[in-house]
Amino acid sequence: MFRNAFQHRFVTVFSSAGSKPLAIWDVHTKNGHSRRVTDEDIRSLAFELIGVNVATTYMVAPCAPCPSLSIKLPFLVMLVKNMKKFFCFEVQILDDRQSLRRLRFSNYQSGTRVDNFSSCMPLSLTCNWNHVQLNLAEFIRRAYGTNYVETVRLQIHANVRIKRIYFCDQLYTNDETPAELRLFPPVRPNRMVQLKAQQKPAAIPHEPIETVRPPTPVDAADISNMLENELAPAQCAVGTDG
Repeated sequence: MFRNAFQHRFVTVFSSAGSKPLAIWDVHTKNGHSRRVTDEDIRSLAFELIGVNVATTYMVAPCAPCPSLSIKLPFLVMLVKNMKKFFCFEVQILDDRQSLRRLRFSNYQSGTRVDNFSSCMPLSLTCNWNHVQLNLAEFIRRAYGTNYVETVRLQIHANVRIKRIYFCDQLYTNDETPAELRLFPPVRPNRMVQLKAQQKPAAIPHEPIETVRPPTPVDAADISNMLENELAPAQCAVGTDG
């Protein structure tokens, strides 16, 4: 599927926020459901895969009739939520001996079992969302003594919520990872806070500035009353002399 694609740094095989998240996936559900939901913790879309039996509810890539993903990048990264139920996933890998090896990870298994063509390993998940990073080349080298060539198939079983699944050429820090591939995107600063920080403080004069206070306005009625009060005693005095 990705054999003729340019595989540089990151190759995304599933994104719950895309317009067609299941474009390269086949989904099988029995006594369960598969749907896209809005997760309250990350406030983003996530794909939920829930079933009574993990073996009968799963999603697999690539979808038929494509035979292989043909992804050369050796690191598998999954952003998944622990639903506190049984959960497992499988990765089918082609090594340099042209043998298909299947790696199976589950949270209900405590020990590791290695067979000729398959390996089962325990998977420990913390509460809520998890950032799972797997070095597939290292697993193949330790289990079978061979070299990783490409990932052929990826199968996710119930019960889980998935935000994104991608492959990369090496492990990157959170700052080096593109924003769309992170579990929590970077917080955008508040625009009002930015504007307040850009505002310059008001200039304070070095010497006080003298200002003239305007006279208090006087009402015309008050002026007439004042004149009457001043003229009234004088009129009384003139009348007594006559």
